[in-house]
Amino acid sequence: MLKRFIPVMLALPFLTGCASSGLVHDKDYLRAVSVSGTENKQVTFSFFSDGIDTVYAEGEGLEQALENAELITGRPIFTGYTELVILDGSDSEETLEHLLRDWKISPDCTVTYSKNGRELLEENPAEVLTGQVRQAEKQGLVPESGIITVLGELLR
Repeated sequence: MLKRFIPVMLALPFLTGCASSGLVHDKDYLRAVSVSGTENKQVTFSFFSDGIDTVYAEGEGLEQALENAELITGRPIFTGYTELVILDGSDSEETLEHLLRDWKISPDCTVTYSKNGRELLEENPAEVLTGQVRQAEKQGLVPESGIITVLGELLR
């Protein structure tokens, strides 16, 4: 009886089904994003990883810009942990709705406006920018800037 189970026990480690696409290090995790433009979207991506500073991509929409950025990095971009969105003020409502619905960014994400979001992300670490916005919010210098609050204000 035991002889029948030995081959099965030896084969079990090879049947786990782990694929390289499911590993954490096979993805780039988006920390901050700057979006500008109406028809042609110009998007700057900043990641949690130390290997890539920022990536700039354009597209006819946000999905095409995301796909173009993935081609540049060579890996899928995971957007669920995004902490900061910088908008230029054009198509803000549509952009935020798309980010929440399709990119599934975190509802805790902070939103801010700047005409030079690309330069801000290229010249400053994303965590510093996020901290500055949150600190200004705590000090009452800027209104509440959570994505749900900002989108709610835009929809009113």
